[in-house]
Amino acid sequence: MQPIVLSAEQRREIERRRKGTLDRRVYQRLTAVLAVAAGKTREEVAELLGVSLSQLGEWLRVFRNEGLDALGEIHNKGDPGKLTAPQIEQLKAQVSTGCFRSSDQIRDWIKSAFSVSYSSSGVKDLLKRIGVSYHKVSGFLWKADPDEQHAFVKRVARHKREAKGPDAPRTRRYYIDASHPVWGLDLVYCCWLLLGQRLLVGMGSGRKRLNILGAYCPDDHEYIDYRLTRDNINGEQFVNFLRLLRSMHPEVERFILYVDGARYYDSPVVKAWLKRHPEFLLSQIPAYSPNVNLIERLWKFMRAKALCRWHKTFEDMQAAVSEVLDHLEHYRDELQTLMGEKFHIIDKQDIPVQYQQVAWYPFTGRG
Repeated sequence: MQPIVLSAEQRREIERRRKGTLDRRVYQRLTAVLAVAAGKTREEVAELLGVSLSQLGEWLRVFRNEGLDALGEIHNKGDPGKLTAPQIEQLKAQVSTGCFRSSDQIRDWIKSAFSVSYSSSGVKDLLKRIGVSYHKVSGFLWKADPDEQHAFVKRVARHKREAKGPDAPRTRRYYIDASHPVWGLDLVYCCWLLLGQRLLVGMGSGRKRLNILGAYCPDDHEYIDYRLTRDNINGEQFVNFLRLLRSMHPEVERFILYVDGARYYDSPVVKAWLKRHPEFLLSQIPAYSPNVNLIERLWKFMRAKALCRWHKTFEDMQAAVSEVLDHLEHYRDELQTLMGEKFHIIDKQDIPVQYQQVAWYPFTGRG
């Protein structure tokens, strides 16, 4: 049996096609090539994909002799279905408006629009076949100004370029924000259960809160934080945090800190300290823009990892948070992709009409 050897370019192309296909059969074929090329035995791959060795061998033969395009061709297209191509496009256009909350509503709409009847399972098969799936809707902050967000991203890029200049001062950049997990209330918990089963978990008082002031450096993925269980974060605490940054990096000549609009950044004690330490620059993130504040992703990641289970005591919750934030090296592979400075900003023309008349707040940046 001839081995499958892939170049880096071939592997990327196969992975791209596998990610983009909606056909399970094509996905299986591409997975088979990648797995065999990675060194798995044909027996292992066949068992993994639930196919026979002869079927697997045929896929590999087609790829080896006829190429990737031939491997992706499905000659048995199956039943063309009850709807015509124009009707399917009309259905997809209607689905794209977000007006359907269940497959039964789609089934009723198809019957009303085209006089075509589907069973409950039949309409689900149809939706899967035409590339429609069930999604949680995405919320967005309609007060955010896309232009200001784009301007912020450009400012970040300028800071990066300037820091790499031949005569640039030694610079470190941090995204700074606070997170406040509440014991017994911030519970991110999902699981599969038997039909009709209910699983009860405890709830805390909601009065015990862990206050975390964190800083994340996108250049070397360093994370630093300041945790408080009794005091709230205020100007004095923020100054203490700046002193911590200064003590950890005495060699740095310029700190660029991306911060949101929290009031303690403008407190007199902070302004006075910054005046005495001009090496610190606070660069403000636009209002209502957590999507361009990189550390917000870390908070979401922490909650998914640490608050996915019930903690009997506040101290147990603290320990779970520390287990994540104090050992981010254990999640290096996950964070490598998550914590990159690539931000999604919604374009103005994509904002629903009912929100387009909302006046954006003026933005006053600090740097």
